Amino acid sequence: MLKIDYEAFNENLLNNWSLVPYIRYGQVFGLFARNTLKGFAIFVRAWENPKLAYLVEIAIERKSQGKGYGYYLLLQSLLHLKKNGLSSVVLTVNPNNSQAQHIYCDKFGFEFVEYRENEYGQGHNRMFLRLDLENWTH
Repeated sequence: MLKIDYEAFNENLLNNWSLVPYIRYGQVFGLFARNTLKGFAIFVRAWENPKLAYLVEIAIERKSQGKGYGYYLLLQSLLHLKKNGLSSVVLTVNPNNSQAQHIYCDKFGFEFVEYRENEYGQGHNRMFLRLDLENWTH
């Protein structure tokens, strides 16, 4: 997972210390092809609303990008969350990442909630998006 994380973001957003709690206390989905991990998605629930999940990260290994794996992984993850009673999913995305915005908003129906300036530190702005799973059909 750490290798895929680095390939997807050109830096490690995860590490050995953060990965274990996500696996134990979050919901981690893996996408495998021929017994090889091609990508993963990590979700955690909100304390104030256990029916709300936050998409921490979704990543596909570099050589498998552009083949629909990310779309399939997100689709199956969202279907699982909905089936298990979650009502909404939120995430943040880089405002300059138009490809991710297209996938989240146009293909899955995530809606813009707010712009968060310096969300991850000075100059690291994010768009905050939400998907209503209760009314979502895909």
